[in-house]
Amino acid sequence: MKLNDSARAELRASNIDPAEWPQLNGYGPGEEWRGDACGCTDDRCIGHHHDEGEPCGCLPALIDEHWKTVHAGEEGREVWALHERANASGSAEDRAAADQRLAEWITTYQPGALAFELTPRGITYRNQYNEHTWLVWDAERAAATVEQVA
Repeated sequence: MKLNDSARAELRASNIDPAEWPQLNGYGPGEEWRGDACGCTDDRCIGHHHDEGEPCGCLPALIDEHWKTVHAGEEGREVWALHERANASGSAEDRAAADQRLAEWITTYQPGALAFELTPRGITYRNQYNEHTWLVWDAERAAATVEQVA
């Protein structure tokens, strides 16, 4: 399915190339968009999320989520660099700075966290919704993610 003109315009206005939108939503390189024409990942969007002719509220939310993930990844690299510096120096001041920045990152990108920590794999947290531990920043890939680890 092809993105419609308004979806393509909205993506461009958000500094996203419409040709990259499928890959940003988990499609492989060269795969075509299989979601709804309005840009929503849910192919039931028309008649389910909104009526035909009404603007899709899904696409702006998906775009916001994309940029939130991008920023979380960028800021996660800063947190990880502070963590590595603290490990290398052994300094209490460096550890306090890394822990403070981690707490700020969690508050911004994972509100509702009950517990969080820096682990060899990256940043993990537990939330109030379930008893699982989630990897939310992967050190190996240097990127934000959401993967259940326990």
